[in-house]
Amino acid sequence: MKGIITIAGYGTRFLPASKAVPKEMFPIAGIPLLQYHVESLVAAGITEIIVVVRGGAGVIQQHFAPAPDLEQHLEAQGKTARLEEVRRLSHLADIVFVPQPDKLPDGRPLPYGNASPALAARAWLTPGEPFYYMFGDDIIIADTPVTQQMLDAFERRRPAAVVAIQSVPDEETHLYGCIELKPGSENEMARIIEKPAPGTAPSNLVQAGHFIFTPELFEVLDMLQTGQGGELWLTHAVDGLAKRSTVVAQPIEGQWMAAGDPLRHLKACIEVTLRRDDMREGLVEYLRSLEL
Repeated sequence: MKGIITIAGYGTRFLPASKAVPKEMFPIAGIPLLQYHVESLVAAGITEIIVVVRGGAGVIQQHFAPAPDLEQHLEAQGKTARLEEVRRLSHLADIVFVPQPDKLPDGRPLPYGNASPALAARAWLTPGEPFYYMFGDDIIIADTPVTQQMLDAFERRRPAAVVAIQSVPDEETHLYGCIELKPGSENEMARIIEKPAPGTAPSNLVQAGHFIFTPELFEVLDMLQTGQGGELWLTHAVDGLAKRSTVVAQPIEGQWMAAGDPLRHLKACIEVTLRRDDMREGLVEYLRSLEL
């Protein structure tokens, strides 16, 4: 199974910082968010990874590429641990960077949207095989990697798709794709609604940005029309799959944190830092010193 990580957005909520550097490269406790995603896939045995980017990959490729000058410098300075970490990154996985085009190979325009990266990566997937698909601007902190939880759920039933879900407060359901389960089922999806109006959500279960799809997804995407804002919405594709095949809504154990805007990114930084033995004490001391 191959994995797709989508970082093809513009990152407008992080401007001007995201003008030159993709927001998925912003660090969380010293590690770029994208690296957490790659390591999560690798932890589940997925080592062939497609990163769909908008424009050039630039700084992203450099992060995962060998850095001879830096390695030589670290070696001369005797900084062995940092040297090993830099070298580890270039051997972490087999990563290909795919720019999201404006047109598909057959000449059709490729709209903007969070489903578009799947079509951009289609040619790099293994025909007939399922694949992992994740959004690049969330992080899930869990004892068992979310990727492994998803793979386990997929292997149990081999459905057309598995969608990671968590519950959110009722007042937040309008921010996400909300799930309705089939009557009498604990985890089979009936439909999913993108950002329902306040008070109209079918439940407080929402998709958490991680998916496993079979190639059947492309049968739906090939017929899918653009939705709100002229975008190609993955939620609409998943809803289409649920109407014709089995889609499993898999509850995920762990703390799901969106990091797609500066405030939520800062919260994720604090949460991850508090879980690190080498940083927790200093952060706690600083937070306690604040006069709030």
